[in-house]
Amino acid sequence: MLMGILGKYIFPERIIDWVRFLESSAIIFLFFFIGLEYSFERLLGMARVIKPGFIDFFVNSAPVFLLSYLITRDLMLSSLLAIALYPSSTSITAKLLVDYKRLINPEADLLIGILIFEDLISVVFLALFSSALTGDFSGLSVLKGVLVMGVVIVLFYLLRGLAIKSFKYIDRISNELIFPFFIVGILLFLSGFGESLGVSSAIIAFLLGVIVPENSQSFEVIEERLADLKELAIGVFFFSFTFLAHINLQQDWLFIMLLFVLITITKFISTYWASRVYGLGKKASFRASFSFLARGEFSVLFASLMPQAQPIVFFVVMLSAILGSLSFIYAPKLSTKLAGK
Repeated sequence: MLMGILGKYIFPERIIDWVRFLESSAIIFLFFFIGLEYSFERLLGMARVIKPGFIDFFVNSAPVFLLSYLITRDLMLSSLLAIALYPSSTSITAKLLVDYKRLINPEADLLIGILIFEDLISVVFLALFSSALTGDFSGLSVLKGVLVMGVVIVLFYLLRGLAIKSFKYIDRISNELIFPFFIVGILLFLSGFGESLGVSSAIIAFLLGVIVPENSQSFEVIEERLADLKELAIGVFFFSFTFLAHINLQQDWLFIMLLFVLITITKFISTYWASRVYGLGKKASFRASFSFLARGEFSVLFASLMPQAQPIVFFVVMLSAILGSLSFIYAPKLSTKLAGK
């Protein structure tokens, strides 16, 4: 993101045309790899996280919407900011949980569960905002999109057994040089076909990732050979976001700082409340709250849909990512001081 800002003064604007494929497919690759981490059975077994997930959603989105609307009087901008600044960063939180060896902590399952819940909510709202901001938004179009989405999800669920069996045959070509091209081709074709039916390509990509069996040879080859392409695409997407965005220092800094303080407080409160509802003790709940403050990729994805939101989200996300990372590192010490040993 920082290089995108610097690139404004170094590269011609047509440089984006050279990497348009990666920029356009970044969301598809991102959600496909998110889907790889889950199975239908695991998603159905998330019932315990539903209540904490809704606490996280309402406590973090409603205050941001109210503050934004009071200041801007722009309903669409306020709605987008509320959803954009609601989810914690999946990539930052997951990486820190691994790097600091906290996956064994009691709050880790809750945080991962809420991240999955946030991912699913974000996918749905990403589709709705995309339709609304492109002008293709009406009661009929929303109903059609929801119905088609429901049919697609049911079909994926009913055909998951057939899909799993098909990977016994797909595994036979998984070591061939053409296999990565085959997977990327199928992924982009079905995602594009879904878009033509009014279904978000992100949802299609996510479900395609879900149906890949974790114990298959294809799963291992996909993670080994396509992970770098996914990282490159996401990097280009973030670069393009700031390169094309109208970001400058002439902003309403009071509004930005109020948003930053508000989302930090609401995420801390919601995570503590969700942790207690989940059944964690005070110390684990405080540790979870300090570990869940960073915003990241989903905020940028939503902001890319509306130029007015881009500079606001950029500065809030940068501040949040820095504070959230530091807060995660010192979470054990801070939680011990607040809750005792």
